Amino acid sequence: MVRYVLQRLLQAAIVLVVVVTIVFVLERLSGSPVDLLVSSRATAADITAMSKYLGLEDPIYVQYGRYLLRLAQGDFGESFSYRAPVRDLIVNAFPYTAALAVAAFIFASVVGVTLGTLAAVRSGGRVDAVVRGFGFIGQSVPSFWLAIIFVMIFAVKLGWLPAFGSGGVDHLILPAVALGAFPMAAISRLTRSATLDALRADHMLFERSKGVSPSVFLSHLLRNASLPVITLSGIQLGELLSGTIIVETIFAWPGVGQLAIQALSTRDYNIVQAVVLVQTATFVLLNLLVDISYGWLDPRVRT
Repeated sequence: MVRYVLQRLLQAAIVLVVVVTIVFVLERLSGSPVDLLVSSRATAADITAMSKYLGLEDPIYVQYGRYLLRLAQGDFGESFSYRAPVRDLIVNAFPYTAALAVAAFIFASVVGVTLGTLAAVRSGGRVDAVVRGFGFIGQSVPSFWLAIIFVMIFAVKLGWLPAFGSGGVDHLILPAVALGAFPMAAISRLTRSATLDALRADHMLFERSKGVSPSVFLSHLLRNASLPVITLSGIQLGELLSGTIIVETIFAWPGVGQLAIQALSTRDYNIVQAVVLVQTATFVLLNLLVDISYGWLDPRVRT
């Protein structure tokens, strides 16, 4: 088990280094933020002074080495546009992203597991057909389109829920459901498939023939079908934490995604790099935990 964990840790570290390098290079190739920071009347001397102040006159390998050195010390640099430490901006925005992702994950997992289990138990019936159709639609509709439809119906026409900004739980409902629709559909489909496989297993058929109580049978059924669902749920949570950019922008949710969009418009390298790094690290960490739990639950994986 120790060797298995060490291998996963090494793979996670390699992924982070590769992502950091690619984002660093692509950001430099996209253009210089100096053009956006100086006035239209700036002279060549002003542009050179600003480039030197931001450290952009050095060769790219020097900038990369300096960035890695700061990163090793937990320093993401200073924002060009906000004139503030990037770490403080991330710390202030990340709780909003985490709240949105967790709310979407709770919706997706609870509704997805419930619908998938009902579809498997009622396999071949109307409930199964409705759940399967709902799952196909949920995985086909983009989250940004669903978010716009929710705003038009529930916020503009009906006036039931606020459309923009953060605040109470009512501000969280629409973006959480829009963001959680895709993983909910994926979880429901996998739950149905895993539950059907468990129902056809010999020991479950034996339990049914012995006439065990429905509650005991259901608990054993869910336990046998839970392994692939747990794996997918962990992956979906990582994707939710790292994929909130579009939904946050539509609902003006003050999270990391909206911070990244604003930084892209001003070519604020340090913010974009920090956001990508934090979201990648979160995704990799959750996948690492899923891999470890999978190896712990199923010894065959470790070999």
